[in-house]
Parts: sequence; structure tokens; C-alpha cells
Amino acid sequence: MESGAPIVVMIIFGLIGLVVFGLWLWSLIHCVQNRYLTDNNRIVGIVLIVLLGILGSLVYLFLPRESEPQR
Repeated sequence: MESGAPIVVMIIFGLIGLVVFGLWLWSLIHCVQNRYLTDNNRIVGIVLIVLLGILGSLVYLFLPRESEPQR
């Protein structure tokens, strides 16, 4: 009889992948719509998120935030 362990592992990795993709997508959307970023900072953020993937998303999320618009 076959065990269901490979299926459980696939489901767990699938859920982790979905969470990682959601974090990446949320970071990208937040960067594009963030009104507190200057145009240059927005471009750097987008490039960082797209090129570095989840690592770029984590870096973007932990960068210090400004309380006032930079425009």
C-alpha cells in the first residue's frame, strides 16, 4: 500500500509557494501605489522586487518608511 506522504508534502510546498507568490505580488503592488515614494525610489523598489524575487520583497518590506510625502 502506498502512503499519502508525497501528497502531503506537495500540498505543503504548494501552500508555501502560494504564500511566497502572494507576498511578492503584494509588495510589487504596494510599491507601485505607494504615494510616499519618490519616482526614483519607486523605480528602484520595482526593480529590486522583480529582479530579486522574494528577497527583494523582504528588503522592500523592511526598509524604513516616511510619514510625509516626498514630492
